[in-house]
Amino acid sequence: MDRPATPPPPERLQQLQAYTTTRPDICALVPQGARRVLDVGCSNGALGVSLMHDRPGCLVDGIELDEELARQAAQRLAHVTRADLDRFDWTSWNPDARYDCIVFADVLEHLADPARHLVAARSRLTGGGCVVLSLPNVRHLSALVAIFARGRFPRRARGLFDRTHLRWFTLSDADALLADCGYAPEERILSLRWSDQGGGRANRWLNRLPQGMREWAPVREFLTYQVSLRTRPQPS
Repeated sequence: MDRPATPPPPERLQQLQAYTTTRPDICALVPQGARRVLDVGCSNGALGVSLMHDRPGCLVDGIELDEELARQAAQRLAHVTRADLDRFDWTSWNPDARYDCIVFADVLEHLADPARHLVAARSRLTGGGCVVLSLPNVRHLSALVAIFARGRFPRRARGLFDRTHLRWFTLSDADALLADCGYAPEERILSLRWSDQGGGRANRWLNRLPQGMREWAPVREFLTYQVSLRTRPQPS
């Protein structure tokens, strides 16, 4: 009799739950007319499957570091490359491939040099192509409380204080990063949360706020947990 599979440790389970979602915010920013998409950090391919389902004829390629997640994604997406992005060579990888949209969903904050990847992505876009990305907001209320009120910088398995984060961004930092890499923001979605842990009912109420209230400075700066952006290269 086969032994039952050993369940993953709790921290690994939390990471899988965080990185294997369909991400409606990202899907909403990927143009409906996109026919070829590259999902950088594609996890198990869940986001790519959602994109292909909603956009008939769309093909999604992926890049993923985790061996097991890459194996799962390869069964669901058009093509998957297993690679460490910090060592990834954009110039030699699939040099003829061009994409209508390149997605960096919860990826750039994990990289040693996120700007390098944004700059390289420009040469892989079709004419009129875009980059869609998401970043956590380190100016969120929960970070301010932890650092300034409690004198702690928590490190957790997932969320704003994910211990695998190498870079930290405010909303202004995100705008500056894009500008430095030659991009102009086109549309953004602010995901609001009351706290880093829990707060389900309050979070749902916050995300029902009209757009005007979301852009009110105290809400935008301190209750935005994550920003998702669609951006395009600026003309040379």
